[in-house]
Amino acid sequence: MNIRNTIALALMLSAGSSMAQDKFEIAGKLPAAAKDKIVFLSYKNSEGKDAKDSSTVKSGKFSLKGTTAFGNKAYLTLAPLKKDSSRRGTEDYQEFYLEKGKYKVLMKDSMKNASISGTQAQADFALYNSKTAVMLAEFKDISQRFAKVYYAKVKDTVLIKKMQAEAKPLYAKIEAATDSFIFSHPDSYVSLDLIRDNKMAVIDPVAFEPYYSKLSPRVLASFTGKNVTAKYDKAKQIAIGKKVDFTQTDDKGNTFQLSSLKGKYVLVDFWASWCVPCRAENPHLLKAYNQFKDKNFEIVGISLDETKAAWLNAVKHDGMPWIQVSDLKGFKSEVAVKYGISAIPQNFLVDPEGVIVAKNLRGEDVDKKIAEFIK
Repeated sequence: MNIRNTIALALMLSAGSSMAQDKFEIAGKLPAAAKDKIVFLSYKNSEGKDAKDSSTVKSGKFSLKGTTAFGNKAYLTLAPLKKDSSRRGTEDYQEFYLEKGKYKVLMKDSMKNASISGTQAQADFALYNSKTAVMLAEFKDISQRFAKVYYAKVKDTVLIKKMQAEAKPLYAKIEAATDSFIFSHPDSYVSLDLIRDNKMAVIDPVAFEPYYSKLSPRVLASFTGKNVTAKYDKAKQIAIGKKVDFTQTDDKGNTFQLSSLKGKYVLVDFWASWCVPCRAENPHLLKAYNQFKDKNFEIVGISLDETKAAWLNAVKHDGMPWIQVSDLKGFKSEVAVKYGISAIPQNFLVDPEGVIVAKNLRGEDVDKKIAEFIK
């Protein structure tokens, strides 16, 4: 056997051995009242795919075994053996972190309030929850109250502003606690998920780099870590200082290429007809367009709609006279996928050479920001 084949075989054997080590065991103890119950486990298997398993409760105990890879959120749900249609929407479950190792589940009155312990990832998760649970519950309460007022037929603008003022400092505390946990636990799968869920809706590579660089090679090698890296790499393509170009179909069915506007300042705006915040920005974009359209300036709207009628009706309703393009693939749009656009509104301003000079211009100050470049 030659050296190359020997190395390949060794890698295969080590990979198989590593996979075998990702075994987990869950042993649960429930009160006597939990008879005629079944426990469901929803988790990621060793290939990173969604998987499910179950165990009938016997003599107040249940057990589950399987294989997983890395550390991922999983869910344990306690349910009656016989389905009760009258109890819909009252699932008794708890999320936890599943990785290789042994777990103990001790339940007193419900799965929701059960104690789940056994691995470092779960210990990290419990620690983070202990630092943020109260604040998150308070913020959820404010959010629910805010939604009722905001979406009421008659808006109470005074109360809306009061609730926004109430939420702002609380949100800042939650952010501070989250950042503190992330930076003090760089080798935690919990930190990785917190970054993915809270820092990546719209990625500013400069602001995101301190979070990403803090993560250990171990967590970045996970399924989630690879996805985070891929999205970060895409976001770098539209960082300030990067040159961009793309081709799309315009509202008349013609092929449009961004570089055809070379020599102009161009605001590239990602939006959709169904996106309320996007539509709220259109009056500000229209103001800027009218102010600078005769000064070497253009706007290109990239719609992430999936139906042409909805797209064009919104263009007409909002009175958007600038260039409109879309391949009607939603977030699977070639441009959105290329640049990692997974949340809107987003925009970037390119100079006459096609280089990004500003990003995410918003609100009443859009024209003032553009004026900094167009004299």
